Amino acid sequence: MSLEVTKETPLRTSVRVIKQRMQGTEMSAPELDELAIEDPIEIVLFYNSGQLNRKSRVLTLTMRTPGNDEEMITGFLFCEGIIQSSDDIDTIKFSEPADAEAPTRAIVNLREGLQVSDEVFDRNLSIHSSCGICGKNSLNRLGISPKLALTNFSQIDYMLVHQLPKRMHQAQTVFHKTGGLHAAAIFSDDYKNVVSREDIGRHNAMDKAIGAKLRSGGARELGQAVCVSGRMSYEIIQKALVARIPIVAGVGAPSSLAVALANDFNLTMIGFIREGCYSVYSNPERIRTSNRTL
Repeated sequence: MSLEVTKETPLRTSVRVIKQRMQGTEMSAPELDELAIEDPIEIVLFYNSGQLNRKSRVLTLTMRTPGNDEEMITGFLFCEGIIQSSDDIDTIKFSEPADAEAPTRAIVNLREGLQVSDEVFDRNLSIHSSCGICGKNSLNRLGISPKLALTNFSQIDYMLVHQLPKRMHQAQTVFHKTGGLHAAAIFSDDYKNVVSREDIGRHNAMDKAIGAKLRSGGARELGQAVCVSGRMSYEIIQKALVARIPIVAGVGAPSSLAVALANDFNLTMIGFIREGCYSVYSNPERIRTSNRTL
């Protein structure tokens, strides 16, 4: 792996503020509270144009929680189809203004010979921490290749599904302090190993988890299941398909477009995981019950 990352000291992921609580008709005295940090970072690509000339161009601006930025960038570029593996990135260099605590720009030097189409930059990829599909400028941009349809129909035990959110939540160190971050956890085929990342944005957390798997030498199929903390949008499913993850589970609700995509591309979607129950919205044959397969 040729990836080189240049960055500064460990970044703060939360900040303390003053708050007062209102209970009934009484307001409490001022007290400290801890909030998750939300900061912008601009991603610039240094790449080969069609004439093999090296050039740089701003790809996107995103709001994120500082930390694991190189993983987020790797996962984002992978899910957008710009790179096929972390080996396609030579270096990631971060810069920041003198008055900033976290990088505000990342210059990504792609490997020599890897060409990037101008169409990539024609997309409206300016995104915010809470958005998913809003990063695209038209519904026509949402089309994905039929080749992404999943053919892996290995099963998960119905009881194991209940454990996924708990195991994800155990790795949410910043959430335990702030209550303000989403998480995504990718589970291995045997469900013994998990890579969990958190961010103020659902899609950023997913990119960080995927990027971590790629940077650790992960294969094309990066896991058997992914669990997410928030609602399951189109973009979460799209990223799972690119990463060849056949099961997406979460504690929240899916969107209609996410369910349609899951059904069309043979992905199993599980939502509203609560004590003793959950809802399966697509491809239930991957759920193995005590006496039969659904």
